[in-house]
Amino acid sequence: MTINTEKLDKSTAALTLNGRLDTANAPLLEQKIKQWGTEVTELILDFAELEYISSMGLRVLLQAKKSFNTENRKLIIKNMNDSIREIFEMTGFLNLMLQEEKFVVIRKLEQDGIVLTLNGQMQAENTEMILRELSEIREQKTRRPPTDKSPEVAQAESTESVTVILDMEKLTHISSLAAKQLKQAIDDTAWKKRKLKLHNVSADIQAALRENGLREML
Repeated sequence: MTINTEKLDKSTAALTLNGRLDTANAPLLEQKIKQWGTEVTELILDFAELEYISSMGLRVLLQAKKSFNTENRKLIIKNMNDSIREIFEMTGFLNLMLQEEKFVVIRKLEQDGIVLTLNGQMQAENTEMILRELSEIREQKTRRPPTDKSPEVAQAESTESVTVILDMEKLTHISSLAAKQLKQAIDDTAWKKRKLKLHNVSADIQAALRENGLREML
């Protein structure tokens, strides 16, 4: 496993993990997390290239999380893929690591469709994450393979029907502007064979969505 470090500004840093975080590599992660001391008040862990995490790796993360909370600092995980998310879920670590953190979006393929789980407090600047996820899904599902058929037939055959679910169970707040931009993102990334549903929407979130043009989706 490799860990790339980057100091984003005076108080913010990022660690990008690549490969397998197992018992042998866990001490390296612990060292990297501690390298700036309390000078860094916000540490971002990018899991986009992380393939596996062991119980020892989870233990290092939990200890770091507790330490950061005690010191009123932020430990943020982003780009958690499906396999890593499943490990976090099975061990009960997912809610512990994401609770009360900055807004994050986690994509997971389930039997009913593609689920985007929204966690945290959603402000206007966060809608870019959802727009990016919805755009990537559209690109993947509407990509046309090479064919000798007519453009009309090829398009009809290659465009895949899919249900996209926005799971809002762990969404604790959405601003009025964010709700408006969410509607725009949903509209901008739509295609004929996509169904989009909202699940587990609290009463407060429902009210904000209704006020900003998403009443028909509730």
